[in-house]
Amino acid sequence: MIFSILIFISNLYSQIIPLKTDKIPDAYLKFDTKESNCPKNYSQLNKDIDYIDIENQVKDVSLADWGIITKLEDDLDRESLLKVINTNIEYWKSKPSSFSIKFGNVSYSRDAMLKSNQRFYEIFSSTMDYSEILNIIKKEFKIYKAVSDDTKDVTITGYYESEIVTKKERDEEFKYAIHLKPPDLVKTNNQDFDYGRLDENGNLVKYYSTEEIRNGAIDKYKLEIAYSNHPSHIMLAQIQGSSIIRYPDGSYEKIGFDGANGWKFQSVQKILMDCGEIPSMNFRDFINYLSSQPRDREERLVNLNPRYIFFAKKDPSIGVIGAISKELTPKRSVAIDPNYIPYGIIAYIISTKPVSDANGEKIVEFKNFSRFIATHDTGNAIRGAGRIDLFWGNGKIAEIEASSMKAKSEFYLFAPKN
Repeated sequence: MIFSILIFISNLYSQIIPLKTDKIPDAYLKFDTKESNCPKNYSQLNKDIDYIDIENQVKDVSLADWGIITKLEDDLDRESLLKVINTNIEYWKSKPSSFSIKFGNVSYSRDAMLKSNQRFYEIFSSTMDYSEILNIIKKEFKIYKAVSDDTKDVTITGYYESEIVTKKERDEEFKYAIHLKPPDLVKTNNQDFDYGRLDENGNLVKYYSTEEIRNGAIDKYKLEIAYSNHPSHIMLAQIQGSSIIRYPDGSYEKIGFDGANGWKFQSVQKILMDCGEIPSMNFRDFINYLSSQPRDREERLVNLNPRYIFFAKKDPSIGVIGAISKELTPKRSVAIDPNYIPYGIIAYIISTKPVSDANGEKIVEFKNFSRFIATHDTGNAIRGAGRIDLFWGNGKIAEIEASSMKAKSEFYLFAPKN
Protein backbone atom coordinates (compact mmCIF):
# COMPACT_ATOMS: atom_id res chain seq x y z
CA MET A 1 0.00 0.00 0.00
CA ILE A 2 2.74 2.46 1.04
CA PHE A 3 4.74 1.48 -2.02
CA SER A 4 1.74 2.24 -4.29
CA ILE A 5 1.30 5.65 -2.67
CA LEU A 6 4.98 6.45 -3.21
CA ILE A 7 4.69 5.46 -6.87
CA PHE A 8 1.62 7.70 -7.24
CA ILE A 9 3.39 10.68 -5.60
CA SER A 10 6.46 10.14 -7.77
CA ASN A 11 4.37 10.10 -10.95
CA LEU A 12 2.43 13.17 -9.87
CA TYR A 13 5.62 15.05 -9.05
CA SER A 14 7.11 14.21 -12.44
CA GLN A 15 4.03 15.66 -14.13
CA ILE A 16 4.22 18.92 -12.19
CA ILE A 17 7.98 19.61 -12.08
CA PRO A 18 9.69 20.15 -15.46
CA LEU A 19 12.58 17.70 -15.66
CA LYS A 20 15.64 17.91 -17.87
CA THR A 21 16.78 14.71 -19.47
CA ASP A 22 19.97 13.63 -21.17
CA LYS A 23 17.86 12.86 -24.22
CA ILE A 24 17.20 16.55 -24.73
CA PRO A 25 19.82 18.29 -26.85
CA ASP A 26 20.61 21.97 -26.60
CA ALA A 27 18.74 24.14 -29.07
CA TYR A 28 20.22 24.19 -32.58
CA LEU A 29 22.45 21.20 -31.92
CA LYS A 30 22.75 19.46 -35.31
CA PHE A 31 22.35 15.79 -34.64
CA ASP A 32 20.66 12.60 -35.78
CA THR A 33 17.43 12.15 -33.82
CA LYS A 34 17.47 8.33 -33.86
CA GLU A 35 18.59 8.23 -30.22
CA SER A 36 16.31 11.05 -29.12
CA ASN A 37 12.71 11.66 -28.12
CA CYS A 38 12.82 14.95 -30.02
CA PRO A 39 10.83 15.47 -33.23
CA LYS A 40 12.45 14.23 -36.41
CA ASN A 41 12.70 17.77 -37.79
CA TYR A 42 14.01 19.34 -34.57
CA SER A 43 17.40 20.13 -36.08
CA GLN A 44 15.86 21.65 -39.19
CA LEU A 45 13.65 24.33 -37.68
CA ASN A 46 15.76 27.02 -39.33
CA LYS A 47 14.44 25.68 -42.62
CA ASP A 48 11.03 27.13 -41.73
CA ILE A 49 9.11 23.90 -41.13
CA ASP A 50 5.68 24.47 -39.59
CA TYR A 51 5.68 23.80 -35.86
CA ILE A 52 2.68 25.73 -34.61
CA ASP A 53 1.05 25.27 -31.23
CA ILE A 54 -2.24 23.70 -32.26
CA GLU A 55 -3.63 20.21 -32.58
CA ASN A 56 -6.36 21.09 -35.04
CA GLN A 57 -6.28 23.31 -38.06
CA VAL A 58 -8.87 24.15 -40.58
CA LYS A 59 -11.82 22.30 -41.83
CA ASP A 60 -14.26 24.98 -42.88
CA VAL A 61 -17.01 27.40 -41.96
CA SER A 62 -20.32 25.96 -43.07
CA LEU A 63 -23.99 26.86 -42.90
CA ALA A 64 -25.70 25.25 -39.90
CA ASP A 65 -29.26 24.56 -38.86
CA TRP A 66 -30.70 26.87 -36.21
CA GLY A 67 -31.83 23.83 -34.25
CA ILE A 68 -28.24 23.46 -33.11
CA ILE A 69 -28.76 26.27 -30.56
CA THR A 70 -31.75 25.91 -28.25
CA LYS A 71 -30.99 28.84 -25.94
CA LEU A 72 -28.73 31.87 -25.70
CA GLU A 73 -26.85 32.88 -22.58
CA ASP A 74 -24.12 35.44 -21.99
CA ASP A 75 -21.89 35.56 -18.92
CA LEU A 76 -20.91 39.22 -19.41
CA ASP A 77 -22.75 42.55 -19.33
CA ARG A 78 -24.67 44.08 -22.22
CA GLU A 79 -22.51 47.21 -22.15
CA SER A 80 -19.38 45.35 -23.31
CA LEU A 81 -21.41 43.55 -25.97
CA LEU A 82 -22.73 46.83 -27.36
CA LYS A 83 -19.16 48.11 -27.38
CA VAL A 84 -17.88 45.32 -29.65
CA ILE A 85 -20.91 45.63 -31.93
CA ASN A 86 -20.20 49.35 -32.23
CA THR A 87 -16.57 48.52 -33.08
CA ASN A 88 -17.88 46.31 -35.88
CA ILE A 89 -20.09 49.14 -37.12
CA GLU A 90 -17.11 51.51 -37.23
CA TYR A 91 -15.09 48.86 -39.07
CA TRP A 92 -17.75 48.33 -41.75
CA LYS A 93 -18.26 52.08 -42.18
CA SER A 94 -14.54 52.40 -42.93
CA LYS A 95 -14.82 49.97 -45.85
CA PRO A 96 -15.73 51.05 -49.41
CA SER A 97 -19.18 50.09 -50.66
CA SER A 98 -17.54 47.69 -53.14
CA PHE A 99 -16.02 45.63 -50.31
CA SER A 100 -17.47 42.17 -49.60
CA ILE A 101 -16.72 39.02 -47.60
CA LYS A 102 -17.39 35.32 -48.04
CA PHE A 103 -18.68 32.50 -45.88
CA GLY A 104 -17.95 29.44 -47.97
CA ASN A 105 -19.31 30.23 -51.42
CA VAL A 106 -21.73 32.92 -50.26
CA SER A 107 -20.75 36.58 -50.57
CA TYR A 108 -22.01 39.37 -48.32
CA SER A 109 -21.65 43.02 -49.26
CA ARG A 110 -20.23 45.73 -47.05
CA ASP A 111 -23.67 47.36 -46.86
CA ALA A 112 -25.34 44.10 -45.81
CA MET A 113 -22.80 43.54 -43.05
CA LEU A 114 -23.07 47.12 -41.84
CA LYS A 115 -26.86 46.89 -41.65
CA SER A 116 -26.73 43.52 -39.88
CA ASN A 117 -24.41 44.90 -37.19
CA GLN A 118 -26.62 47.96 -36.79
CA ARG A 119 -29.54 45.59 -36.35
CA PHE A 120 -27.61 43.62 -33.71
CA TYR A 121 -26.96 46.87 -31.86
CA GLU A 122 -30.67 47.69 -31.95
CA ILE A 123 -31.62 44.22 -30.68
CA PHE A 124 -29.17 44.20 -27.77
CA SER A 125 -29.99 47.79 -26.81
CA SER A 126 -33.52 46.64 -26.01
CA THR A 127 -34.74 45.20 -22.72
CA MET A 128 -35.62 41.86 -24.31
CA ASP A 129 -34.37 38.72 -22.58
CA TYR A 130 -32.25 36.16 -24.41
CA SER A 131 -35.15 33.85 -25.28
CA GLU A 132 -36.84 36.71 -27.15
CA ILE A 133 -33.55 37.71 -28.75
CA LEU A 134 -32.98 34.14 -29.96
CA ASN A 135 -36.35 34.12 -31.75
CA ILE A 136 -35.56 37.40 -33.52
CA ILE A 137 -32.05 36.35 -34.54
CA LYS A 138 -33.40 33.06 -35.93
CA LYS A 139 -35.81 35.00 -38.16
CA GLU A 140 -33.31 37.55 -39.45
CA PHE A 141 -29.92 35.83 -39.54
CA LYS A 142 -28.17 32.73 -40.88
CA ILE A 143 -25.92 30.76 -38.56
CA TYR A 144 -22.56 29.29 -39.58
CA LYS A 145 -20.41 26.91 -37.60
CA ALA A 146 -16.61 26.83 -37.67
CA VAL A 147 -15.23 23.29 -37.63
CA SER A 148 -11.69 21.98 -37.06
CA ASP A 149 -10.11 19.13 -38.98
CA ASP A 150 -10.78 16.19 -36.64
CA THR A 151 -13.61 17.24 -34.36
CA LYS A 152 -16.86 19.15 -34.33
CA ASP A 153 -15.42 21.90 -32.16
CA VAL A 154 -12.61 24.44 -32.48
CA THR A 155 -9.75 25.13 -30.08
CA ILE A 156 -9.96 28.36 -28.09
CA THR A 157 -7.00 29.91 -26.29
CA GLY A 158 -6.40 33.28 -24.65
CA TYR A 159 -4.04 36.22 -25.03
CA TYR A 160 -3.50 39.44 -23.11
CA GLU A 161 -1.53 42.69 -22.95
CA SER A 162 1.69 41.58 -21.28
CA GLU A 163 3.89 43.66 -18.99
CA ILE A 164 7.66 43.30 -18.89
CA VAL A 165 10.44 45.02 -16.95
CA THR A 166 12.85 47.01 -19.13
CA LYS A 167 15.49 49.71 -19.13
CA LYS A 168 15.96 52.52 -21.65
CA GLU A 169 19.72 52.04 -21.75
CA ARG A 170 21.55 48.78 -22.43
CA ASP A 171 23.70 47.32 -19.67
CA GLU A 172 25.35 43.99 -18.91
CA GLU A 173 22.09 42.42 -17.66
CA PHE A 174 19.46 44.30 -19.69
CA LYS A 175 20.92 43.63 -23.13
CA TYR A 176 18.03 42.20 -25.19
CA ALA A 177 16.49 44.86 -27.41
CA ILE A 178 12.86 45.52 -28.32
CA HIS A 179 12.94 46.89 -31.87
CA LEU A 180 11.01 49.38 -33.95
CA LYS A 181 10.21 48.42 -37.55
CA PRO A 182 13.30 48.56 -39.82
CA PRO A 183 13.25 50.98 -42.78
CA ASP A 184 14.07 48.19 -45.27
CA LEU A 185 11.20 45.93 -44.17
CA VAL A 186 8.75 45.24 -47.02
CA LYS A 187 5.15 43.98 -46.66
CA THR A 188 4.60 41.33 -49.31
CA ASN A 189 1.77 39.47 -51.01
CA ASN A 190 3.97 36.39 -51.16
CA GLN A 191 2.20 33.23 -49.96
CA ASP A 192 5.43 31.90 -48.46
CA PHE A 193 6.32 34.94 -46.33
CA ASP A 194 4.35 38.03 -45.32
CA TYR A 195 7.31 40.38 -44.79
CA GLY A 196 10.73 40.57 -46.41
CA ARG A 197 13.54 42.73 -47.75
CA LEU A 198 15.36 43.29 -51.04
CA ASP A 199 18.74 41.56 -51.12
CA GLU A 200 21.85 42.94 -52.85
CA ASN A 201 20.52 41.69 -56.21
CA GLY A 202 17.12 43.30 -55.76
CA ASN A 203 15.37 40.00 -55.03
CA LEU A 204 12.62 39.86 -52.42
CA VAL A 205 13.67 37.53 -49.60
CA LYS A 206 12.55 36.86 -46.04
CA TYR A 207 13.82 39.32 -43.47
CA TYR A 208 16.49 38.33 -40.95
CA SER A 209 15.58 35.56 -38.49
CA THR A 210 15.37 35.97 -34.72
CA GLU A 211 18.91 34.62 -34.33
CA GLU A 212 20.30 36.93 -37.00
CA ILE A 213 18.61 39.95 -35.43
CA ARG A 214 19.94 38.98 -32.00
CA ASN A 215 23.41 38.74 -33.56
CA GLY A 216 23.28 42.32 -34.82
CA ALA A 217 21.79 42.17 -38.33
CA ILE A 218 19.84 45.42 -37.83
CA ASP A 219 21.94 47.17 -35.20
CA LYS A 220 23.02 49.79 -37.74
CA TYR A 221 19.48 51.22 -37.82
CA LYS A 222 19.42 52.13 -34.10
CA LEU A 223 15.85 50.86 -33.63
CA GLU A 224 16.02 49.93 -29.94
CA ILE A 225 12.97 51.04 -27.91
CA ALA A 226 14.14 49.49 -24.64
CA TYR A 227 16.07 46.53 -23.25
CA SER A 228 14.91 43.46 -21.31
CA ASN A 229 16.98 41.17 -19.12
CA HIS A 230 15.36 38.07 -20.65
CA PRO A 231 14.90 37.18 -24.34
CA SER A 232 11.92 35.03 -23.30
CA HIS A 233 10.16 38.14 -21.97
CA ILE A 234 10.50 39.77 -25.37
CA MET A 235 9.15 36.58 -26.95
CA LEU A 236 6.19 36.85 -24.57
CA ALA A 237 5.44 40.39 -25.77
CA GLN A 238 5.83 39.29 -29.39
CA ILE A 239 3.44 36.36 -29.05
CA GLN A 240 0.84 38.50 -27.25
CA GLY A 241 1.27 41.21 -29.90
CA SER A 242 1.38 44.09 -27.42
CA SER A 243 2.94 44.97 -24.10
CA ILE A 244 3.37 47.48 -21.34
CA ILE A 245 7.11 48.06 -20.90
CA ARG A 246 7.83 49.15 -17.34
CA TYR A 247 10.93 51.13 -16.33
CA PRO A 248 12.74 51.03 -12.95
CA ASP A 249 11.30 54.41 -11.90
CA GLY A 250 7.74 53.11 -12.34
CA SER A 251 7.04 54.93 -15.61
CA TYR A 252 5.91 52.92 -18.61
CA GLU A 253 5.21 52.94 -22.32
CA LYS A 254 2.88 50.85 -24.46
CA ILE A 255 4.02 49.06 -27.58
CA GLY A 256 2.05 47.21 -30.23
CA PHE A 257 2.61 45.10 -33.34
CA ASP A 258 4.12 46.97 -36.29
CA GLY A 259 5.41 44.25 -38.58
CA ALA A 260 7.23 40.91 -38.64
CA ASN A 261 10.21 39.33 -40.35
CA GLY A 262 8.36 36.93 -42.66
CA TRP A 263 9.41 33.68 -40.99
CA LYS A 264 6.73 31.24 -39.87
CA PHE A 265 5.94 30.98 -36.18
CA GLN A 266 7.37 27.95 -34.39
CA SER A 267 6.09 27.07 -30.91
CA VAL A 268 9.08 26.61 -28.60
CA GLN A 269 6.73 25.33 -25.91
CA LYS A 270 5.38 22.57 -28.14
CA ILE A 271 8.88 21.61 -29.25
CA LEU A 272 10.01 21.12 -25.65
CA MET A 273 6.83 19.23 -24.77
CA ASP A 274 7.32 16.84 -27.69
CA CYS A 275 10.96 16.40 -26.69
CA GLY A 276 9.84 15.31 -23.24
CA GLU A 277 11.63 18.14 -21.48
CA ILE A 278 8.52 19.76 -20.03
CA PRO A 279 4.98 18.60 -19.24
CA SER A 280 1.88 20.43 -20.38
CA MET A 281 1.73 23.79 -18.58
CA ASN A 282 0.13 27.19 -18.99
CA PHE A 283 1.98 29.82 -20.98
CA ARG A 284 2.90 31.97 -17.98
CA ASP A 285 4.60 29.00 -16.31
CA PHE A 286 6.39 28.21 -19.57
CA ILE A 287 7.84 31.73 -19.79
CA ASN A 288 8.96 31.38 -16.16
CA TYR A 289 10.58 28.06 -17.06
CA LEU A 290 12.48 29.60 -19.98
CA SER A 291 13.65 32.57 -17.92
CA SER A 292 14.95 30.19 -15.22
CA GLN A 293 17.37 28.57 -17.68
CA PRO A 294 21.03 29.58 -17.94
CA ARG A 295 21.00 32.72 -20.07
CA ASP A 296 22.86 31.25 -23.04
CA ARG A 297 20.42 28.31 -23.17
CA GLU A 298 17.43 30.64 -22.83
CA GLU A 299 18.74 32.54 -25.86
CA ARG A 300 19.15 29.36 -27.92
CA LEU A 301 15.67 28.12 -27.03
CA VAL A 302 14.04 31.46 -27.89
CA ASN A 303 15.91 31.42 -31.21
CA LEU A 304 14.09 28.18 -32.12
CA ASN A 305 11.21 30.43 -33.13
CA PRO A 306 12.66 32.30 -36.12
CA ARG A 307 9.67 34.66 -36.38
CA TYR A 308 10.41 38.09 -34.95
CA ILE A 309 7.94 40.90 -34.25
CA PHE A 310 8.67 44.62 -34.52
CA PHE A 311 6.82 47.17 -32.42
CA ALA A 312 5.63 50.76 -32.50
CA LYS A 313 5.06 52.97 -29.48
CA LYS A 314 1.35 53.39 -28.75
CA ASP A 315 -0.76 56.00 -27.00
CA PRO A 316 -0.72 54.88 -23.34
CA SER A 317 -4.22 56.27 -22.78
CA ILE A 318 -5.91 53.78 -25.10
CA GLY A 319 -6.20 50.01 -25.09
CA VAL A 320 -4.74 47.40 -27.41
CA ILE A 321 -5.40 47.99 -31.11
CA GLY A 322 -6.36 44.92 -33.14
CA ALA A 323 -5.83 43.99 -36.78
CA ILE A 324 -8.88 46.02 -37.82
CA SER A 325 -7.20 49.18 -36.41
CA LYS A 326 -9.80 49.43 -33.64
CA GLU A 327 -9.46 49.06 -29.88
CA LEU A 328 -10.02 45.53 -28.57
CA THR A 329 -12.64 44.86 -25.90
CA PRO A 330 -11.43 42.50 -23.15
CA LYS A 331 -13.22 39.13 -23.08
CA ARG A 332 -15.28 40.04 -26.18
CA SER A 333 -12.75 40.56 -28.99
CA VAL A 334 -11.20 37.47 -30.58
CA ALA A 335 -8.34 36.80 -32.97
CA ILE A 336 -9.06 34.59 -35.97
CA ASP A 337 -7.45 33.58 -39.26
CA PRO A 338 -8.91 36.09 -41.76
CA ASN A 339 -8.24 33.65 -44.60
CA TYR A 340 -11.19 31.62 -43.29
CA ILE A 341 -13.19 33.85 -40.97
CA PRO A 342 -13.83 37.53 -41.82
CA TYR A 343 -13.25 40.47 -39.51
CA GLY A 344 -16.17 42.45 -38.12
CA ILE A 345 -18.42 39.44 -37.47
CA ILE A 346 -20.66 38.86 -34.45
CA ALA A 347 -20.16 35.32 -33.18
CA TYR A 348 -21.15 33.09 -30.28
CA ILE A 349 -19.05 30.62 -28.29
CA ILE A 350 -19.88 27.82 -25.85
CA SER A 351 -16.82 26.61 -23.97
CA THR A 352 -14.97 26.30 -20.64
CA LYS A 353 -12.96 29.09 -19.01
CA PRO A 354 -10.35 29.23 -16.22
CA VAL A 355 -11.19 31.33 -13.15
CA SER A 356 -8.41 32.67 -10.93
CA ASP A 357 -8.42 33.75 -7.31
CA ALA A 358 -8.89 37.44 -6.51
CA ASN A 359 -5.14 38.12 -6.60
CA GLY A 360 -4.42 36.43 -9.92
CA GLU A 361 -2.09 33.95 -8.24
CA LYS A 362 -3.68 30.65 -9.23
CA ILE A 363 -6.58 29.08 -11.11
CA VAL A 364 -9.24 27.90 -8.66
CA GLU A 365 -11.76 26.38 -11.07
CA PHE A 366 -12.86 25.89 -14.66
CA LYS A 367 -16.41 26.95 -15.53
CA ASN A 368 -18.69 26.38 -18.49
CA PHE A 369 -19.66 29.61 -20.20
CA SER A 370 -21.20 31.06 -23.33
CA ARG A 371 -21.09 34.59 -24.75
CA PHE A 372 -21.26 36.77 -27.83
CA ILE A 373 -17.91 37.85 -29.26
CA ALA A 374 -16.60 39.74 -32.30
CA THR A 375 -13.75 39.05 -34.74
CA HIS A 376 -11.27 41.93 -34.40
CA ASP A 377 -7.73 40.56 -34.51
CA THR A 378 -5.34 37.88 -35.75
CA GLY A 379 -2.09 36.32 -34.54
CA ASN A 380 0.99 34.24 -35.39
CA ALA A 381 -0.42 30.88 -34.30
CA ILE A 382 -4.03 31.49 -35.34
CA ARG A 383 -4.39 29.43 -38.48
CA GLY A 384 -7.54 28.01 -39.96
CA ALA A 385 -11.20 28.05 -39.04
CA GLY A 386 -10.52 25.62 -36.20
CA ARG A 387 -8.68 28.11 -34.01
CA ILE A 388 -9.65 31.29 -32.10
CA ASP A 389 -7.87 33.38 -29.47
CA LEU A 390 -9.85 35.35 -26.88
CA PHE A 391 -8.42 38.70 -25.75
CA TRP A 392 -8.36 39.00 -21.96
CA GLY A 393 -7.12 42.56 -21.30
CA ASN A 394 -4.23 43.26 -18.93
CA GLY A 395 -3.23 42.73 -15.29
CA LYS A 396 -2.41 39.66 -13.20
CA ILE A 397 -5.86 38.06 -13.49
CA ALA A 398 -5.88 38.53 -17.26
CA GLU A 399 -2.38 37.06 -17.44
CA ILE A 400 -3.07 33.84 -15.56
CA GLU A 401 -6.54 33.25 -17.01
CA ALA A 402 -5.47 33.93 -20.61
CA SER A 403 -2.34 31.79 -20.15
CA SER A 404 -4.48 28.92 -18.80
CA MET A 405 -7.18 29.15 -21.47
CA LYS A 406 -7.14 26.17 -23.81
CA ALA A 407 -10.38 24.33 -24.43
CA LYS A 408 -12.73 22.97 -27.04
CA SER A 409 -15.41 25.42 -28.07
CA GLU A 410 -18.52 25.54 -30.18
CA PHE A 411 -18.06 28.57 -32.44
CA TYR A 412 -20.99 30.07 -34.36
CA LEU A 413 -21.05 33.08 -36.66
CA PHE A 414 -24.00 35.16 -37.82
CA ALA A 415 -24.74 36.59 -41.27
CA PRO A 416 -27.82 38.37 -42.65
CA LYS A 417 -30.51 36.32 -44.39
CA ASN A 418 -31.32 39.03 -46.88
